[in-house]
Amino acid sequence: MSTADKLMATFALFGGDRVEWTVEAAAAELGVPASTVYPYFRALNEAGLVAAISPGRYVLGPTIVMLDRRMRLTDPLIVPAAEVIQDIKDQVAIPGVFLLCRLFRHQVMCLLSEEVNQSGLMVSYERGRLMPLHRGAASKVILAGLPSRIVKGFFEQDPGRFAAAGLGDDWEGVKQSLRVIRRGGGTVTYGELDPGLVGLASPIIAADDTVLGSLGFASTAEHMDGPTIARLKDLVIAATARINAAQRRSQ
Repeated sequence: MSTADKLMATFALFGGDRVEWTVEAAAAELGVPASTVYPYFRALNEAGLVAAISPGRYVLGPTIVMLDRRMRLTDPLIVPAAEVIQDIKDQVAIPGVFLLCRLFRHQVMCLLSEEVNQSGLMVSYERGRLMPLHRGAASKVILAGLPSRIVKGFFEQDPGRFAAAGLGDDWEGVKQSLRVIRRGGGTVTYGELDPGLVGLASPIIAADDTVLGSLGFASTAEHMDGPTIARLKDLVIAATARINAAQRRSQ
């Protein structure tokens, strides 16, 4: 393992469930001497990626906040998506939340959420939280856009989770379900992640036709009757077309 890899392995500890780390605890977790880990803590601290909250106890540092702000202002997905959401949110007419998600390490991460009409909704897709690829509209449209060989690998690892998500009991069934999603330009799900909520989403596609992420919308079932779902699905599909065009221009 290179020095850079060891540094990143040390930093990755701060992305888990544990809030704070000492050099000694990190060394024990990584299975290396504390003398090996100390220079990495020093480098991370100097970069502001971690910070000491008391002598020897470290948490994520202020540079993370600075980079988060920078990402919100410059990211080629977030910037056009935020503008499009602002343009269309008055057309929604019901309480709900828009969700911008992207593919990350074979999972899905929410980059941006925008509440509309004072919905107060609590949804599983939270900014920065990793979500599964096979459940929820925002995830399923991304899954449908991945190369077949990659999806097949996921399916073979755990066919049961695909069946439980309504994607099919066998590989042929899964392929058919994902084909329907692609041809429809998006999908609608009912309570797959949050009971009582209906979600819909459409994929965001790069210039080389690879899937980058998705734009979704969620609301309560009481507000999402058939005509409303159809109208909002069309709205979201049109919105993703605008985002696609904008992010391609930025390349």
